[in-house]
Amino acid sequence: MKKLLSLFLLSFFMLAPFSHNAHARIDIIPRKIIIENRERSGELTILNLTNEQSTFRMDILSFKQDEQGIYETLESPLNPAFDPESIVRFSPRQFTLKAGGRQKVRISLRKPANLPEGEYRFHIKALRLAQPSENLKNGIYMHANIGVTIPVVIRHGQTEAQATISDVKLMSPQKTEKNRPELHLQINRQGTESAVGKLEVFWKPENSQEKKIGNMGHMNVFTDISKRFVKVPLTEMPYGNGTITVRYLKELEEGAIYDEVSLQR
Repeated sequence: MKKLLSLFLLSFFMLAPFSHNAHARIDIIPRKIIIENRERSGELTILNLTNEQSTFRMDILSFKQDEQGIYETLESPLNPAFDPESIVRFSPRQFTLKAGGRQKVRISLRKPANLPEGEYRFHIKALRLAQPSENLKNGIYMHANIGVTIPVVIRHGQTEAQATISDVKLMSPQKTEKNRPELHLQINRQGTESAVGKLEVFWKPENSQEKKIGNMGHMNVFTDISKRFVKVPLTEMPYGNGTITVRYLKELEEGAIYDEVSLQR
């Protein structure tokens, strides 16, 4: 008798900027959507990176972020006032793409008239649906539903955010789990919206030029939390006298910075 083995795979690009698309064989552009106060819709593009025609479906998920940047799946909306299943519409919601094809998907909002001012968030999963006969070998079916998930942030009314960097510590490879130099720090968020940006670390040895030794994108501190603990991997260990500078840059404002902190050695 043939056996049916179901294998469910999910890649969360919102959590791991170092993830590679090839593992998921599906991608979403952009990796994050922010719909501002006066906007009622957004748009994304789904890429079929497989070598065969596939069918895709757009699903809605709810996650809660913790202070380590880890996400917990929720069975109900993150905020009871904003139920994305009743507010959000996709066009199209399910579609078929040829190998290497792409599809634009429009996200429309139907906000309740009495929606409180603030920021709301849900996540979109683009799910590649497995074919019934997919991967049949030796009488065993490998039924794989593969998806990629991104966050969608909705800002309603007047919202704002500030963020600061604190507790900066340089860690040598001998003191880290992955045996690499790291810069440990804390991001502190205040206000009614998420802090969305990226971290950059620079090293300026005494009497020498400054150079970048660390970078971490998708550094989001959502409204679920007021602080986030971060470990930034460094390309090299700073030795000798000099200055380490870490900057938290705003993703949506070119050249704008939430905060900058320097550490003297």
